[in-house]
Formats: sequence, C-alpha cells, structure tokens
Amino acid sequence: MDFKLMAQENLVLKIRVGSHLFGTSTPDSDEDYTGIFMPCDETIYGFQTCNEVDLGVVDKDDTGRNTKDAIDFKVHDYRKFMKLAIENNPNILNAMFVNRENILFADKDGFAERMLAVKARIVHKGAYERFIKYADAQKHKMRIKPQNYAALENGLGFLEDVMGNSRVMAEAAHHAYQLSGPDSPFKDGGEGKHIRCGDLSFERGVFVKKAKKMIRERLSRATNRHVLYTKYGYDTKFGSNLIHMLKSGKELMETGKLEFPLSYAQDIIDVKNGKYTVEEIDKWSDDLLEEARQAYEKTDVRAVPEKGIEKFVMKEIYRWSQLNTKLSRSRLRLWQSGVNDGV
Repeated sequence: MDFKLMAQENLVLKIRVGSHLFGTSTPDSDEDYTGIFMPCDETIYGFQTCNEVDLGVVDKDDTGRNTKDAIDFKVHDYRKFMKLAIENNPNILNAMFVNRENILFADKDGFAERMLAVKARIVHKGAYERFIKYADAQKHKMRIKPQNYAALENGLGFLEDVMGNSRVMAEAAHHAYQLSGPDSPFKDGGEGKHIRCGDLSFERGVFVKKAKKMIRERLSRATNRHVLYTKYGYDTKFGSNLIHMLKSGKELMETGKLEFPLSYAQDIIDVKNGKYTVEEIDKWSDDLLEEARQAYEKTDVRAVPEKGIEKFVMKEIYRWSQLNTKLSRSRLRLWQSGVNDGV
C-alpha cells in the first residue's frame, strides 16, 4: 500500500512547528511541519499498520546541515498522535497548542478542530516529568558531545602522527597513556575490555588503520556541529533546547497550557547564538529546574488526563470510517459470503 498517498488523501491537519512556531526563526531557518492523517480501512480493520509518514524534502549543504530549502514534514496517525498527547509528549503538546497563525490546513469536517479542542483535557502533572527528562537529555548532549569530539580529534591526531598502521589499538592506548597519562584520548578498560575514544569503542586487537577510518567517519557525521563545539565549548542548539524545555515545563505547571510564539523567544535566540557561557547555562538551567519544581508542587493541573479521551478518539475514528467508507454493496456482499476478492 502507498502510505504516502494515503496520508496525503486522509490529511486533516497541517501545522508549522519548530522555530517558526516558537518565534525563534531566522531568514536561514528551514521549514518544519507536523501533520495528522486519519487511518484508512486497511489499518482500522486489516493487518496493516502505519504510525508515521515522512513527506519531507531533504536538502543539505556541504557540511551536512539542512538548508533553508529543506522541509521537515512528518505526518502522524491520529490514534498514535492522541496516545502520545495523553502521555504529554513535549513535541506533541507543542503541536496541540499551536496558535491560529501556524495552522496551515484543517479539514472541513472538523476532525482537526475537535482534536485541538481537547488539549486542556489532556494536560496533567505527568508533563512535568516528561519535560524535565527531555531537558536533562538535552543537557547531557550539550556537554558530552564536545568532549567526544575533542577526544576523537585528539585520538585521530595521535594515531596519524605516532602509530603505524600495522599496530593494534591496545598498543596505541598503552603508548598514549605513557605520553599523556589521564589526559590520553583513549580510555583502556583493561584486559578483555574495549578501548574507548570519545563515543567510539574498539576491540583491543583492531588495527590502527581501521580505527582511523572509523574515527574519520564519525567525525564527518559531526561536521555540522563541530563549529559550535570549538567556538563556544558546548552545542548551543542543545543549550537552547534545554532552556526551552525547562521554561515550558514551568509554564505548563503554572498555567496548564503553552502559548506561542514564546514570550521568551529572545532568550532562546540568545542561547542559540552563543551569548552565554556553558557555566552560565548550567546555572540558569539549575535555577529554572528549581522554579519548575516549585511550580509542580503548587500546581492546580490535574494528576492524570481527563477520563473519556479514549472514547472520544474511538468515536472520531468511527465517525471517519462512516464518512469515508468506499465499500460498494456488491463488494460487501462478497465479503459477507466469504468470497475472496483479493482485497
């Protein structure tokens, strides 16, 4: 089955997300969209499944970064989207609270309108943990990636300048430790263990020639971010995501909703542009985490999603199937009589 065609035919909502929704876009920002499609007969009643379809356009520059002509357009099955919504997935909640200006298409039968109307019924205290957990992941990526990149660069330089291709990584790690001690780019776990360099692991008997190839390939995949690593000491994109998630989590606990564009959009832009040191970001994020925690303790937001959301979704799927059924009477009779017509 052509799921891309199905998703386009059954599309009920298309919205602009990412920096354009947040109010943090620049002239060079690429376009990010999210869409919702209603399921077809084959996925409602049959054996086929389709939770997501990619309708995006890939366009990258020489460093591997998206150009402004790139289009990120993921469309989600209505049921999967709503399941993630009641789990208070951060990206899905952003979509649920989209402002009118960023709704680019909504179906005439009201499926999108009714779906967005239940957003106040799905926000619950569990959102706090989801947003804080996501923020913690961004902080980890913000700090660990520069360290990995530096270790990989130093490790490759050592292998190229000091070690011959016929040597193995156990020898390289031993020699590097003799020269640099704890500052060696290689971390040797000992006999029977792997040797680590950045976020790569090597068998002890791997030849240096192969290790160099692996490191070069890994560095090439990080080319589009390494300028940020070396210039600011951290990845400012992940830093901006960190501050955004903490502020959003706090906002949800205080008000039970999200407002777009972000009232603090300039803060996010400033972080992304490297206005703050990594130490300042650490301090800011710690303060925001405490503020979010206090908001969580005082919140009037419900403990769990409102009852009845699943029944609402079921009714909407039934309404869709009734509105869009294409089974002819003759075909239905064949099904009822047990004749296999190849469908």
